[in-house]
Amino acid sequence: MKIKNAIALKILNSNSNFTIQVDIESDSGKFRGSSPAGESVSEFEVAQFKEGLDSEIDKFNRFLGTLKNKELSTIEDVYSLEKEIPKEFIGGPSLSLSYALVYAIAAESRKEPYELFGQKSLVLPVSKMLGGGMHASNLGMDIQEILAVTMEEDVRSSVDGTLEVYKQLKEILKNSTYSFIGGVDPEGGFVTGLDNYESLKIAKKAVEKVIERTGKDIRLGVDMAASTFFKDGKYTYKKPLYGKKEVSREEQIDIVKKLTDEFDLYYIEDPVGESLLEDYGKILSLCGNLVVGDDSTATSTDRLSEATGKINAVLIKPNQVGLLYKVKEFSDMADKIGITKIASHRSEETSINILSDLAVGLGAKYLKVGINRGERVDKINRLLEIDQI
Repeated sequence: MKIKNAIALKILNSNSNFTIQVDIESDSGKFRGSSPAGESVSEFEVAQFKEGLDSEIDKFNRFLGTLKNKELSTIEDVYSLEKEIPKEFIGGPSLSLSYALVYAIAAESRKEPYELFGQKSLVLPVSKMLGGGMHASNLGMDIQEILAVTMEEDVRSSVDGTLEVYKQLKEILKNSTYSFIGGVDPEGGFVTGLDNYESLKIAKKAVEKVIERTGKDIRLGVDMAASTFFKDGKYTYKKPLYGKKEVSREEQIDIVKKLTDEFDLYYIEDPVGESLLEDYGKILSLCGNLVVGDDSTATSTDRLSEATGKINAVLIKPNQVGLLYKVKEFSDMADKIGITKIASHRSEETSINILSDLAVGLGAKYLKVGINRGERVDKINRLLEIDQI
């Protein structure tokens, strides 16, 4: 594949903020890539843009001009090119370029994008049901996400089960929560104003109703994003949880254990501050199931190395490192360690669905993504499409 032209431009993401898109033209056509951003970010991830977006796009376009007539034919060629990208562009610009190149190379070689990464794994959705924390303007629950996880081994059945929970939850909220008018957060989770405990009770009720009706094995999960309410060695809840509002590190571990037992949590993401890896390890030993690193690991091999033995699952968010070759290294390390991989959307997404191809091609077990909003549904639909190929 020879690059005939490459240009960067400014577009809106799903949260009505500007981000970058890169368009590549080759003999096979025109291809585009764009990079998402996170509203809740880890201190360990790269900045998406190092300066003002307009200025950065102008500078990046000058770099893209040097790529004219460059030939690439494999994903390894993309990895090699990434190592030539100036550090000032590592983040949104670099990832947008890499995504566009993946699409171009796949088309030129008559392959699906996931095939470039070497696998075709079964990937199931982990879908957001309720939103809180920063995703809900810090109203209602402190927990950032309540999720539904199906234990199915079929994409269609898993999507159906998740969607049933979402619809059932909406019905329960409509009938029991006076203030609920159907609003959702940037990732499609319902925003209710209910506190942590009330929210989990309603989510559990929705899951139980769907299990009773369908017989599907469905479990709850949470992304606590605990760093967002951890300060000066204390976690502060807006409303008491198990009778406590301000809790110590040890008390937070105890709360997570109680929530896991009471609500049969299968998936527990970022339950403590992002730097407190020893506390992750304590939760793993107490709770089992999936103890997931995100803010604590930030798709970084260095962070994953430090977290080894303290988590048993990890999120892959490519924009946290901005380079696909580093995403591949992170994925390979996770495989070597033997922990579960979960590709994840961001709160400020774009419409391209390459994340689904990455999840399948890198051998992830799950794709964490909303079941509402077009840019989320596109990624689930891509999973369903891949399943039929």
